[in-house]
Amino acid sequence: MTNTTTIRPGTPTTIPSTTRTVRPTPAPRPSPIPTGTYTVSNGNRTCIKAVMGLQLMAQNTQKKQMEYMAVNPNATETSGSCGTVQSELNITFSGGFINFTFVKQAPTYYVSKIEARLQLSSEGMLYYAAIDEKLFTTKLGNSFKCASKQTFGLEKNFQLLFVNMQLQAFDIVGNQFGKEEECFPDKNGKVAPIAVGLSILGLFVIVFATFLISRRKPHRGYQRI
Repeated sequence: MTNTTTIRPGTPTTIPSTTRTVRPTPAPRPSPIPTGTYTVSNGNRTCIKAVMGLQLMAQNTQKKQMEYMAVNPNATETSGSCGTVQSELNITFSGGFINFTFVKQAPTYYVSKIEARLQLSSEGMLYYAAIDEKLFTTKLGNSFKCASKQTFGLEKNFQLLFVNMQLQAFDIVGNQFGKEEECFPDKNGKVAPIAVGLSILGLFVIVFATFLISRRKPHRGYQRI
């Protein structure tokens, strides 16, 4: 599912209304998280493109258990703004929203703020939080990619999970992602098997070398007269 919104540059961001007749019902266990494509454009120019799966996790203080809600990209609305040094992506769904603020700081760009709100049907519980951190720093013209799961604590009882993420802001050419820059968990996941393989190879070399040395070593013993 691809959600696209077209806005004028410099237009103030207005968070869409989250008032709906049906509030989302959380699940007591994690469910498969669908991946969606979200874009913000100014005319024919795309300033933000994001492909990702999103899941909100909230601690039900009454039931004393974690509850999960995967964002269905087919049931979302996308809005935002394109700016010279700051752009925004707003994803709205029944019962809440998730907003991203991108900042350009040449020669890089990054996400400076993530804001989320979720109102559940169970007990009418409402969660809202925002984190102001420098996240997903990427070189201008490149895209940030992370296939690994990433969980961010918005507050003590409220978390946001990303899966299959790839995003880019500002210098997007032809509505296509630029060169990929992998996140640390993806890089680490590739390095670990290589390190294990090298360790096994090194152990094999040591054993083989020891075997050759033992064969060349002269055997001393009693000689028959």
